[in-house]
Amino acid sequence: MNSFTNSILLFFSIPLIGFCIYVGFDVQIDFLHTSGGELPFQSYVYLSFGILFFGLLGWRSVRRWMGLYIVNKRSRFAWNMPVSKKRKQRVISYTLLEVLVMTSLAYALYSLMSTWILPTAVLVFFSIESFVFLFSGMNKRFRVGISSKAIIAADREVVIVYFTGLQKITLGKDSIYFDYIKELQLLFPTDCLEEDELASFKKVVQQMIDRDKVLIRNID
Repeated sequence: MNSFTNSILLFFSIPLIGFCIYVGFDVQIDFLHTSGGELPFQSYVYLSFGILFFGLLGWRSVRRWMGLYIVNKRSRFAWNMPVSKKRKQRVISYTLLEVLVMTSLAYALYSLMSTWILPTAVLVFFSIESFVFLFSGMNKRFRVGISSKAIIAADREVVIVYFTGLQKITLGKDSIYFDYIKELQLLFPTDCLEEDELASFKKVVQQMIDRDKVLIRNID
């Protein structure tokens, strides 16, 4: 989820920065016989990028806050544990890097075009939101849970693996592979769990499925 959102955000940020450079420095555009400062529809360009950024980052924000809310309803789960210390450290590092990139991009856009601040304001807002989310999850709220219907892991990423339609489960040391009908395969990374919790995790997963319908392979 985060890698997809960040990739799309970066993809659209490049042309926006280019546009801001042309407009902010009033660069001559020979093939259009005009300069950047004279380009039409500037407000619509900034409005469009602002809405796009808000949609991408808002969708990600809602998804991970909902994941955090659901996985902390511990009474609904047969098994529920905090993510591993290693995973938590990675979440902190990646989130802080994410915030650094967004704030740097916001500063660059504001420096070029301080009169049109909507994309900048969106980036600053979601940078602050990322900090709030990170601190909200630090007190063992980033968790992994198993219910009768699915596995859910929620931190800065939300991973949901449903048991409906399962045909085969392959239990590996570093990952668990879930094979469904129509050749769909989902991977659940077990590095989000402490090593001493893996055995109980796999045991509960096997208890949640119909062993007559689902093949289980163990390749540890």
